[in-house]
Amino acid sequence: MWRWIKIPKAVALLTFLLPWMSVSCSSNRLVSATGFGLTFGRFTSDLPSSRVPTTSDWNLWLVIALAMVAVGLLVVFLRRSKITAALSLGSSAAALAFIWLGTSRYSKAALLEQASRGRGGEASGLEHTAAAMISVNWHYGLWLAVGALIAAAAMAALVFSGKDVELAGPPR
Repeated sequence: MWRWIKIPKAVALLTFLLPWMSVSCSSNRLVSATGFGLTFGRFTSDLPSSRVPTTSDWNLWLVIALAMVAVGLLVVFLRRSKITAALSLGSSAAALAFIWLGTSRYSKAALLEQASRGRGGEASGLEHTAAAMISVNWHYGLWLAVGALIAAAAMAALVFSGKDVELAGPPR
C-alpha cells in the first residue's frame, strides 16, 4: 500500500491547479480562483469592467497547506517505516487543517466582515442586503484535494498500524 500512497498525494498537489472558488452576485460570477490563485492572491475577475482587484495578499494558511502536501509527497518516496508513515499521516492531516483555515477566510461572513472593516465600522442595512445576494461557491478542485488528502491519510494510517499487510492477504 505504501507505493500507492503517492497517487492521492500527487492528486492533492495537482488539484491546486483546478478551480476552487468563485464569488457570484445574483447568479453573475464576479471573481473566481484556482487553488494556487487562492494561495498566492491571484483571482480572475469575470466582470466586463475590471474594477475588482485581481491580486491580494498571499494566504499564509494555504501556503502552509501547499507546503504540507509537497512535504507529504516527498516523504512517500522514502523507505517505508513507521516514522515515514506517521510523517505522511501528519502531513495529510496538517494540510487538511490548513486548507480549512485558509478557505474560511473566504466565507460569506468573513467577506462581509472584511468589507465592513474597510469602511471603518459596522455594515449598514444596504450592505447586509447586498451581502445576502452574494454567494461563495466552492468547486471540485477543493473537494478533490480534500478527498485525496483523506485517502492519503487513511492509507498512511493503515501502513502505520501494520494493517496494510493484513489487507494484502497471504503471498501467492
